[in-house]
Amino acid sequence: MTVSAERRAVDGVRGWVGFVVGFGLIWATLQLTSSPVPTPLRSAGACVATVLCAVVVVIVLWRVPLRGAGGAVGLGRPAPPALLVAAGVVLLCAVGYLLFTPLTGRPLGTPEGWLGLLLGVFLFNGVAEEVAWRGYVFGALRQGRSFWRAVLLSMPLLALTHVPIALNSGLLVGIAAMIVAAVTTLPFAYLYELGGRTIWAPALVHAAVDTFRALTVDPADTMVFSLYVSAVALTVPLVAFPLGKLVRRSPRAVQKG
Repeated sequence: MTVSAERRAVDGVRGWVGFVVGFGLIWATLQLTSSPVPTPLRSAGACVATVLCAVVVVIVLWRVPLRGAGGAVGLGRPAPPALLVAAGVVLLCAVGYLLFTPLTGRPLGTPEGWLGLLLGVFLFNGVAEEVAWRGYVFGALRQGRSFWRAVLLSMPLLALTHVPIALNSGLLVGIAAMIVAAVTTLPFAYLYELGGRTIWAPALVHAAVDTFRALTVDPADTMVFSLYVSAVALTVPLVAFPLGKLVRRSPRAVQKG
């Protein structure tokens, strides 16, 4: 079931106030349920809480029927071309992180239970955060607006939500995180649209970028690793654009999409 553009449009004082209040509730849910260590159980709880909050918000705010609320926040069936592109970007992200030691000469390791941590990263940083950022924020701002205008409107909001990182990890890392959040709005929004306005493709890439949470470095190398992660996050997801063009030119992908 689709949701009418009139219901989802963010326009006028009332529309913007409702949009901001709804986002505040979803973002607060993310913050309250987040964990420094993305264990599967904690991340699953955070994911469920965030999805439920987003569903309630769109039901109340947009008056979406219950059966259509999941689709309204991007939880519909994704188009195959987007998943193909996401898989390619995920692979490149993995290669990028594996090159950390050869390029810097600093050791990179994995903690005990790292596979479980990867699952936790996908559930929280992938699914939960993408429900908030793309499913709710970009999905609402896109109604009645061009792709690029919706991206530009969502950039500042997403960047501001990363300000706490500056308080916890230092100004340099915080600024880098804000820049990454703003820039990655482009490829993540593109994947959201390529996937039929669903969050699954950007969730895969978002999780791949945040796999650094399941990696370990020497404490003395934390700053270098943080900047390296920022470089990977700023460049690799942008490959989604040329990959998307290649996939869309494929006759088989066009038929499936």
